[in-house]
Amino acid sequence: MKKVLITSMLLSIPAFFLLRGTPPTSDPLQQNVFSHQQQMSDIQAQLKQDPNQAELWFQLGHGYLNQQDFRSALICFDYAVRLNDVPSASQIAAKATAIYYLENQRITDEVKGLLDQALQLEPDNVTALTLMASDHFISLRYSQAVALWTQLLESQSVDLDRVSIIQALNQAKQMQGSP
Repeated sequence: MKKVLITSMLLSIPAFFLLRGTPPTSDPLQQNVFSHQQQMSDIQAQLKQDPNQAELWFQLGHGYLNQQDFRSALICFDYAVRLNDVPSASQIAAKATAIYYLENQRITDEVKGLLDQALQLEPDNVTALTLMASDHFISLRYSQAVALWTQLLESQSVDLDRVSIIQALNQAKQMQGSP
């Protein structure tokens, strides 16, 4: 009896350590949400101290875009544009993006005007060209989407997610060839 008990203990202890696995770690998605919320709070606190910081308004607008709070994003981008003597192409294109989504993914006259203005300042602006290409794609204008995504790939932009652009470009080319 003692021998059976000792043998079962000797087998069960290693089995316990082998099968118990590692303790759960914190969820990286929760960490990202927390850090995103913390960043938003930090930016808001800085803006309370000095509301005339266009770059912080711009960053806050991107945070709201990520949360799909397009109305708040538009307010932030509008502040960023107004606080600069000469707004950047990226600020103008971001404002166009917020309006585009508020208008149910439609290129209105206002959105078109903002995109044109952004592209006059910076002909290869990633935000403006990506928005236009995506709109062409969802509107089944694949050849226009292909042309814009190709322009993006040929640009020297370091901010470009080339893998995503290539995937989108290939998908548009496939759709272009479909009946």
